[in-house]
Amino acid sequence: MIYIGDHLAFWIFTATEIGFLTFAIIVARLIGAKKPNKIKATIYECGQEPFGAAKDYKVLGITRYFGYAVVFFALDAFAWVILTAAMSINFTFETISVVTVYIAVVLVGIGYFLTELKKLVR
Repeated sequence: MIYIGDHLAFWIFTATEIGFLTFAIIVARLIGAKKPNKIKATIYECGQEPFGAAKDYKVLGITRYFGYAVVFFALDAFAWVILTAAMSINFTFETISVVTVYIAVVLVGIGYFLTELKKLVR
C-alpha cells in the first residue's frame, strides 16, 4: 500500500476537482443553446417585479437581497443553537437563560428586519 502525504493528497484532490470543473464548463459552453431573447435577458426576482437590465444588475442585486441573507444566517444559527440546547443533558437555569436571551435577540432582529422590509425591497 502506498501512503500519500496529507498535503500531496489535498493537492491531487484539488487538481482533480479543478480539472472536472473546467471540463464541465467547457462542455456546457460547447453544447449549450446560444439563442438570446428578451426573456433570457430579464432578471429573475424571486417573485418580485424585475427592473433594469440584467447586465446592469450585478452590484444592486447583491445589496438588494443582503437583508434576506442576514435573516437566513440568523435563523440558521438560531436552529443550531436550539438543537444543541435541546440535546443538552443538563437543563440548568444557566442553560435555559442563555438560550432564552439568544432567542430574544434573534427574534428582535427578525422583527426589526420585517419592519424595515419595505425600505430594503421596492
